[in-house]
Amino acid sequence: MTRGLTRVKVVLAAELVTIAALLTLALDIRAHANVEHLGGVNVWGYRGAVAQQRQPNEIRIVVLGGTRAFGWGEPASALPSYLRYFIMATTDRPGELLRPVVAINLARLGALPDEYPATLSHYAYLHPDYICVYDDLGERGAAFDPHSSGVFMLTGYAPTLPLVLREKGMAWRFGSVDRGYDMARADSAAEGFGLRQAVGLAVEKGGNLLLHIDRAAGHAIGGGPAPVDASPTAYVAQMMASITAAHAQATGVVLALSPAESDAQVARRRALLAELSTQAAWLRIVDLGSYPDLRDPAKRIDGWNYGPDAIVRTAELIAPAFLDLIGVR
Repeated sequence: MTRGLTRVKVVLAAELVTIAALLTLALDIRAHANVEHLGGVNVWGYRGAVAQQRQPNEIRIVVLGGTRAFGWGEPASALPSYLRYFIMATTDRPGELLRPVVAINLARLGALPDEYPATLSHYAYLHPDYICVYDDLGERGAAFDPHSSGVFMLTGYAPTLPLVLREKGMAWRFGSVDRGYDMARADSAAEGFGLRQAVGLAVEKGGNLLLHIDRAAGHAIGGGPAPVDASPTAYVAQMMASITAAHAQATGVVLALSPAESDAQVARRRALLAELSTQAAWLRIVDLGSYPDLRDPAKRIDGWNYGPDAIVRTAELIAPAFLDLIGVR
């Protein structure tokens, strides 16, 4: 009798855990729907809408890279949408066969070249025709989070509910998310402490707990971020491996390089371009540092990340390289 009762308790506990997990997943999917088009990623961990089944005559392009390619602070669809616009402005001609253009952003905040091949391998099922490797010359840039998600590493699903809960709690406690982060950095408490602040604190701590658990799992699985060799020699080797991995999946590759703004970036750029002095027929190089307007501080939102004007300009400069590979001018 006791053994049977224990078994029932175990089954009930398992059912409660399963129900809780399903409810959490449902809430997470709903949170994704609210934020993935603004600043986050979709349920499969990349920027913008989830890519659908390929259409006839479709041209599918992928953007791979770090913080500037990710487009921190801008809508998720910004860079891909502008690339698609500039490409279709040439390919979509009256009386000719329509070739839909689908642009997908696989860039990640703070990603470096040694991470690009693994990203391409993970998303190989997208089957791109052309890939743009858009690199920040070995710099992580702003808004870098060094922790990986354990859920994403295990399942390929990128959870967003923990961050949404944390920031929703901040907004309730401090009046806005930005003020919440400012107060957190200053280690200050909210002025007053009414019901709204109490609920906000509970929601924020719940989000923080979920984030901690997910990141701890990611750290245990992946062992944490590996030390980075920032030398020009290592950078060139990593970039060449990334370009080779891109070409293994795509007909053509566009290499876009951010403006060099430090001595280390200058050295890496010089070494990489020397290695690529003999350009393959399937490769096009876009040196964004050749365009002074992309160095304009007024076109950046925080000293590093590009604002909308610079993102449009970047897409305008990269699109002709895609068109050249596609064979349309």
